[in-house]
Amino acid sequence: MKLAEKIVKYMEANKYHLATRAGEKNIIYVEGMDPDGTLNADTPNHFNDARVLLVFHKGVPTIEAAWEATTEPGYYYTDNPMNPNGAARIAFGQYWAWQVGLHGYSHPHEALIQVGMVKVHRDWNRDMMRTGDAIDEGYFGINQHHGYGHPKNDIHTAGAGCFVGHDPDEHFDFMDRVKSDPRYIADPEFVFPTAILPGNKL
Repeated sequence: MKLAEKIVKYMEANKYHLATRAGEKNIIYVEGMDPDGTLNADTPNHFNDARVLLVFHKGVPTIEAAWEATTEPGYYYTDNPMNPNGAARIAFGQYWAWQVGLHGYSHPHEALIQVGMVKVHRDWNRDMMRTGDAIDEGYFGINQHHGYGHPKNDIHTAGAGCFVGHDPDEHFDFMDRVKSDPRYIADPEFVFPTAILPGNKL
């Protein structure tokens, strides 16, 4: 079974929304998976998750593009959390929560900005795992931005719980593709859903 089919099967089983009309983009992040669909060890502090755009052509799901990313904070914000209850690790699921906007202050760039509620696990014990961690729900600035050129094996300050595309140029390719979605073209304030999936469950 191809990766696109595995993703669709998982999302349908969990009753997640799938955009199936021409040109519509499904934004999906798969933890512990390389862009080619290969599972990896999901080593902490690495860009080793996949940012995926899935589209449908005449009813057939296809991976339009996939890039290296992280859905998890690195060592820096795990040890120096922005919230006293611990760093945010987004809970698996799907959320209607992102609009095109600007991310950051020192190096602002176009990104998808959180505008809806999401659930996160608070890594209070700093073990870089969700197991046993309390759920927090709200607006936390969980944006979809780029990794500022940090190396693959060191997220450093690039991620405090956001969805972070590793390579800046690839991030802008991602944004261009997202903005070609007819729903965004019709309404620049369109709120994009995004799904976060565990690679080992596909």
